[in-house]
Amino acid sequence: MRFRAVDTFRGMAAILVIFFHLQHLSILKGNDFVAKSDIFVDFFFVLSGFVMTHSNYAKITDISSIRPFAIKRFKRLYPLHLFTLILVLLFELFRFGVDRYVVRLSNPVFGPDKSFVSLLANLTLTQSLNLFDSTTWNGPSWSISVEFYTYLLWALCLVVFRKNLWVMCTLCFGLIAWFIVQHQGNIIYNYDYGFIRCFYSFLLGMLTYRLSRRWQSAGVPWLFSIAEMLLLGITLVAVSRFQHAESWMMPFLFALMILVFSQEKGRISGILASDRLEFLGKLSYSYYLNHMVVLNVLDLVIFRVIKVPATPLGEWSYVLLCLIGVHLLSLFTYRYVELILQTTPPSRVPRSIPQPSSAG
Repeated sequence: MRFRAVDTFRGMAAILVIFFHLQHLSILKGNDFVAKSDIFVDFFFVLSGFVMTHSNYAKITDISSIRPFAIKRFKRLYPLHLFTLILVLLFELFRFGVDRYVVRLSNPVFGPDKSFVSLLANLTLTQSLNLFDSTTWNGPSWSISVEFYTYLLWALCLVVFRKNLWVMCTLCFGLIAWFIVQHQGNIIYNYDYGFIRCFYSFLLGMLTYRLSRRWQSAGVPWLFSIAEMLLLGITLVAVSRFQHAESWMMPFLFALMILVFSQEKGRISGILASDRLEFLGKLSYSYYLNHMVVLNVLDLVIFRVIKVPATPLGEWSYVLLCLIGVHLLSLFTYRYVELILQTTPPSRVPRSIPQPSSAG
């Protein structure tokens, strides 16, 4: 089964998350779409539920089948997580040298978010299970933490409920609905209740896949093209204007996007499914986990050490260098880090199957 169009979307979503972390720049301030682009993490979660259901739903049959599933997901997620964690540690040591011998830094070296205890939590992927008061070390990895344990809970639920999705979803969504009501509709959490946020969107992704298997009509291409254009327009407006109290609805919008674009019957999805854009989906996980390291290193070097003025030209140069740096580092990590524990060599990984992760 080919899901190249929605996988390309995941790469684009990862790039939008990069811009979200650049919103402090004067050239991006006031842009509502950029300021709220962190909501695209929920797109990752919905898509993961969609792809996991496609690739593993039939394989999970009993308790014993959960173990190989968990090991497979761990091998896919952990190498890059560990690599970026080491990079953040090395960068903090670099900051120590700059702070002591070059220029005093405003942010403390090895601050509260980079303690030894939180380092141990990151090593065990427990850093975002409401153990700390903020994200720690490599901030974006919070979603990898909650996604891994979402995989385990999802597989366990399939076994416990014997794949009776009516009962399973009624219970799970009932509890999640209670949580959403208690928090006034807000689901934008990470280090604290990110697990609930992830499981919510993941289940929607599962149901979206089940629905897509029943929606196999030939369809009229021009109708799909119109639907795709409308969905893109609605998404641009919705992301720019939604408030926290409405954030619980955004995964439904992303699920609808995945449902329509996964059919690949419209003009836009045809373009997104092209080989030229496929690399965005391939590199999305690396884009997502690598970007804060690159942004922080270049910010320190360009604005603190070299002391480039924070003019529009200086900031645009910084943005361009950040995108180039993230892309180059991601080319390396995709080839030599992400897939290091996979049984299939990277060169033989199927080009059309998206890799399910937060940015996957």
